Amino acid sequence: MSKTITTAFTPLAVAVATALAAGTPVTPVSAAETNWAGFVENATYHRKDVGLSKFRNTAQAEFETRFETDSLRSLTLNGTLRGTYDGVYDMNDDEFGKDARYDYLGQDWHDPDLSSPTILTSGVPFPCENDPTLCNNLDGYMDQDENDAKYPEFNDQLDFIRELYLTGDKKLANGDIVSFRLGKQQVVWGKTDLFRVLDVMNPVDYSRHNIYDELEDIRIPQWMLKLDWRMGANQVFDDSNLSLVWNFDKFRPNNLGTCGQSYRIVDAGCFFSSSLNESYLDLVTDSMGMGTNVYSANVPIIHDVEEPEWSLANTQLGLKWEGVYGDATFSLNALTYRQQMPSLHFRPIAPGAPAPAPDGVFDIKFPRVNLLGGAVDYYSMNMDAVWRVELAYSEGEEQPRDLNGHKETDMLRYVIGFDKNLVIPQLGTRSAFLISTQLFGEHILDHEADMPNDEDNWIATALFKGFYMNNRLSPQVIVAHDFAAAATVVAPSISFTPDNHWMFNLGLNIKDGGDETFPWSVAQGQSVYEPLARFTNGPIGVANAEDEIQLTVRYSF
Repeated sequence: MSKTITTAFTPLAVAVATALAAGTPVTPVSAAETNWAGFVENATYHRKDVGLSKFRNTAQAEFETRFETDSLRSLTLNGTLRGTYDGVYDMNDDEFGKDARYDYLGQDWHDPDLSSPTILTSGVPFPCENDPTLCNNLDGYMDQDENDAKYPEFNDQLDFIRELYLTGDKKLANGDIVSFRLGKQQVVWGKTDLFRVLDVMNPVDYSRHNIYDELEDIRIPQWMLKLDWRMGANQVFDDSNLSLVWNFDKFRPNNLGTCGQSYRIVDAGCFFSSSLNESYLDLVTDSMGMGTNVYSANVPIIHDVEEPEWSLANTQLGLKWEGVYGDATFSLNALTYRQQMPSLHFRPIAPGAPAPAPDGVFDIKFPRVNLLGGAVDYYSMNMDAVWRVELAYSEGEEQPRDLNGHKETDMLRYVIGFDKNLVIPQLGTRSAFLISTQLFGEHILDHEADMPNDEDNWIATALFKGFYMNNRLSPQVIVAHDFAAAATVVAPSISFTPDNHWMFNLGLNIKDGGDETFPWSVAQGQSVYEPLARFTNGPIGVANAEDEIQLTVRYSF
């Protein structure tokens, strides 16, 4: 559903942006037509043994305004506004929020062992409401307060503006088309679901619902300029396009979820707000001949977060060439950007010493990464199906390890996908079922034995989706399995759309696994859960106690 409103105005900003993008003199922009659409939605989730885990209420409005101008073939202003209130922090404040309490680090996904609480304290929920020192250490990253979790879009970054960009195109004398898109936006490379290979232009907000919400809903839009040169067919290719993307926004990392939130991917937020126990550290320093009076208090895990300040050198730049050759579409991609996941840099009490500095164990950094990759989609007429392959090779990434927190290494990631629509009359419908499978692979080129991540790991996903009652009733099942973590998630759901306004979706999210341990040197090499096994078990395994029943109701207008 959408509503059309005709407006007449000539905004100077639009005319100037048009002139800059098209390289032509400023010309008047005449009457515009605006289309509005949107929805209101409630998502209520109930977690086993916990109770309410989400009571998210969302209102979203989208608009498109078309302008008439002599300079360009088309000129539009697009926007998406979203506001959210999650009532779980008011309705289940014993489990989530600033007053939540944890007996030990990782209690949501494993039993206690030597590493917790003997060595590590439990995480502090919303440290900026409970611990000024930790709040200062985490300043700028995972320093949200409870209101930030309740109303996640209403912050200093104005995230309620999901998208706001101007787009236009111009046809050249030779038939080529050049276009631009300028503003706050999402730029999508690749076609994967749940996990990303090439799709790293925008950071991701995992605090919304771990990996399970649509990427479109959890990407963090950035201020970018996207330029395209559509060259069309030539003697070799059926179509070709060259695209340049400049992300000139201030760097933002992935949001992993603050301790106290209902969704914290790999429970990183609670690890970052925990500390090493003073009493255990005294035993360590005494065994090193340093005595037992080195530390006067528990040592915070995080000392400082070094987010890059805005500068031209810290902006991010991407280039993509894509084309069509017969039944295959392909792309070649290059990107220089910042690692969006945090890297932990150990701070020794003295050069070369295995004991940490008294004011914090690690600094968090986000190194510069260079990526080269590509993708191929091939439609097989014989199989009436699409094969997908994506590959990304990166240099400059830093992976977690035991000895000093991190190691820089080149990485190879890839995915092989298969999509097919298949009619199965035995299941009571003449509509085709969608079958989609993906195999994600990751290879650490400079792997070390003290890395919690395997040198090679694979995650397999499968989607089976059906359509009944003229596509108004749609059952589906999603399955994902992490081989290294030996962890599996199964998410069956059924969606009912009785008319053009209402949608009801009922689903389950059931997980198993997350039992892998890691021999941590600080625990004298004993295999323990904390803190490194959280990386081994991954986002599926660490959420093994988060089985949920989920109901979503949406009204679109």
